Amino acid sequence: MRTDFIRKVDSAIFGSIFTLWKANKKVEKKISECKPEQFDKDERLGLPLEYLKSELRMSVERLEKIEKKATSTLLGVAVALAVFSATFSLFSANGPLAGYPDVIQRVVAVVLLLAMLYLLSSGLLALSAYKVGQVFRPNMDDRAPLSKAEWEKMVIIFSIDQNQRIGTLRSNRMSASFACLRNGLLSVLLLGVLIVLPHVLLKCCVKIQDIAITS
Repeated sequence: MRTDFIRKVDSAIFGSIFTLWKANKKVEKKISECKPEQFDKDERLGLPLEYLKSELRMSVERLEKIEKKATSTLLGVAVALAVFSATFSLFSANGPLAGYPDVIQRVVAVVLLLAMLYLLSSGLLALSAYKVGQVFRPNMDDRAPLSKAEWEKMVIIFSIDQNQRIGTLRSNRMSASFACLRNGLLSVLLLGVLIVLPHVLLKCCVKIQDIAITS
């Protein structure tokens, strides 16, 4: 019960960063402990070599797709941060917030800072997802005729499993990146409400006063 609550708070506020960091630690341990020799009795050794090579190519393609997502997210966040830098003019002497009470200006400043932090975290996580882990493939020495066919299969199976784990690491970081991006966008929405709502309420109050005076 308490663990579920902590996970929900982590997801809502921190983008599941701590939960995914914990999960990634376990995966990283499996990656470091895994060796090709461990697959000497694997049932997949009975599969055709070409089929295993095809599975290996697919595992590499999955990693490349995650890399592309990370690159796209990183570019999007970079553009968002560049555009967001212009919002600091809100606090200038002639800015939209010039006539607002100090309390509202402080709240807007806090929300603006949160939005920037979420977007920056999203970009950093996307960058780390792009960089984390190597792509596993057999070397020339692992392939026939330089090695036995069974050893080549073992190395391919090892590479497939390792690539899947690397994919898990990258996917977890991208999930956290998307969660931070979501929180950043929600902060931007809240920022818009905080800026526009007082202005609308002020206009409504003025109109009500005018109606009351004329009546």
